[in-house]
Amino acid sequence: MSRFAKVIAMLEMINLTLEFGDRVLFSDVNFQLYPGNCYGLVGANGAGKSTLFKILMGQTNEFTGNVNWPKQAEVGFLKQDHFAYENCSIIETVIQGNQKLWNALQLQDAMTRQGDMSLADAEAYAEAEDVIIQNEGYSAESDAARLLDGLGIPAEQHSLKLKTLSGGYKLRVLMAQLLFSKPEILLLDEPTNHLDIFSIKWLEEHLRSFPGLLIVVSHDRDFLNAVCTHMLDIDYGTIRMYTGNYDEFLAAKELDKDQKERALVNQEKKKEEMQAFINRFKAKASKASQAQSRVKMLEKMEAIELPPSSRRYPHFKFTPSVVSGIIPVAVEKVNKAFADKQVIRNLSFEIERGDRIAVIGPNGVGKSTLLKILMGMIQADEGRVEWGHSATPGYFPQDYHDLLGDGSLNCYDWLYSFDAKADISTIRGLLGRMLFSGDDVKNKLSTLSGGEATRLIFGKLMLEPSNVLLLDEPTNHLDIEAIDMLTEALAQYKGTLILVSHNRYFVSKIATRVLELKPDGFLDFKGTYPEYLEKHGTDHLSRDVSLKDRAVLSAQGSEAKQAKAEAKKASGPALTGKAAFEAQKALKRKRQQLEKKIAQLEKDCIKLEEDLMNTGAAGLQEQLDQALENWRAAEAELEALLEEA
Repeated sequence: MSRFAKVIAMLEMINLTLEFGDRVLFSDVNFQLYPGNCYGLVGANGAGKSTLFKILMGQTNEFTGNVNWPKQAEVGFLKQDHFAYENCSIIETVIQGNQKLWNALQLQDAMTRQGDMSLADAEAYAEAEDVIIQNEGYSAESDAARLLDGLGIPAEQHSLKLKTLSGGYKLRVLMAQLLFSKPEILLLDEPTNHLDIFSIKWLEEHLRSFPGLLIVVSHDRDFLNAVCTHMLDIDYGTIRMYTGNYDEFLAAKELDKDQKERALVNQEKKKEEMQAFINRFKAKASKASQAQSRVKMLEKMEAIELPPSSRRYPHFKFTPSVVSGIIPVAVEKVNKAFADKQVIRNLSFEIERGDRIAVIGPNGVGKSTLLKILMGMIQADEGRVEWGHSATPGYFPQDYHDLLGDGSLNCYDWLYSFDAKADISTIRGLLGRMLFSGDDVKNKLSTLSGGEATRLIFGKLMLEPSNVLLLDEPTNHLDIEAIDMLTEALAQYKGTLILVSHNRYFVSKIATRVLELKPDGFLDFKGTYPEYLEKHGTDHLSRDVSLKDRAVLSAQGSEAKQAKAEAKKASGPALTGKAAFEAQKALKRKRQQLEKKIAQLEKDCIKLEEDLMNTGAAGLQEQLDQALENWRAAEAELEALLEEA
């Protein structure tokens, strides 16, 4: 039995309340979250998502109420502590996700090297052996390698020190370490931020098979749609749970809102009718009692409240001041290397006016480098970039900190510095559209969150009209509402667009052309991202399967064939005619009975989990496992008989 089945890893929130000063983010929240489900946590920037995550990770006590963790459940979350592993190999860093296993492996290794062992040493060695076997330690290296491969770190790098990787790739290693630890409860905060599109796809597949309790915060709606079974929505001063993925949650929330608005309209209409009756008949003796009755009913009627939503929507609008030439920019035979690493190879393409190009590819192939070469921020080693007639580029950098300077200016002064001729209303208006209102415009740049800084830079792009926009990961720090508004604005943009993004929803809605950079060259696909996936996506999925994975899959296939042959041999001589028909009928009846039993046991287990009856769940789980085993045996026997028939 899987160790996940041994613990009912239910997480319970009781009267959870979070306040900042006189502002209540949510109050009296009560939830029970169960294993086998993935809960997506969504809400506007500043609604309390990050703080709630800190509460769940035990990093803050600034709340009232209770968060009850299941006893003995292992809780995993992505830690930013790669410094502790800088001098470890990448593969060893991942295996250290299971510290108990790692200690046992280290102990055995040290004792093997020392040679002769005492009786006490032999006992310690045997105990370590038990730990290794219980934790599947002899497949640890291959398991860790598959996680690293899936996250875009190839086998030839697994033996390197962690310190040889860039910051983003170090976080990928820590993600692999977290997944290797196999916690019962897994908390992921923006897990796609440092992943390319292909690694995100792999992570989705991996998380869909996660048997424990999973809670994720993400602004990637495709990711939420792919992995979530429920959504936790922080809004209207509370947290509400919805069943389904992100799109299903949006539909259900809109329906709730419509129903409340209709109920409010009906209530107001009813109040008006009752008040009209009271006004008309209160002085009439024959109707006075009826009028008085309506007065009491009116007083007792509870008002339907529609509290304001915490969701806020910036208003982006990009308007080119002039029209560019037919070919805004052309790239011819560009090469770029950093030290001995070649990132761009013999790249040539022309961009036509109105193109919306998505530059994609695994991390490290030069996507950001290409945009910087186009902007003249770095020089290509070979080749040329030629800007066309009246082309005026605007650039959104992935790392915006250099653009904000030392952070000493406030938002208003920083934006005003890019157009000294702009009047106060223009600057204030742009800041307001980017959700900086009132005294917010006086906030120092150094105090801004990632989302605020991103919106401010877009304010600069709107202040300086461009007919070619180059955007490098523009959605990284935006909430879903801002991403939706940006997507809509860019879809209406009349200029030319070149964007780098790992957000598939964003790319799918905007791009009309895909430029894929590869380690050995490039692919220029003239079509939308869904069309590109339809034609070339299979190749990427097959590339994600490493040689080790293929060997494992091949071995599994051979084992399955061998097991099937042995089962066929053990079943004795093949049945024919009426005997075979009767045997098939009997097996089908047996399978139907087992399926009914399995369904009932599953319902009983869920009921026991909901009632917190831990003592009964373990026994039923064993029955369920046995029933599943019997069902599989019947399936195999039936399949063998059908092949013979």
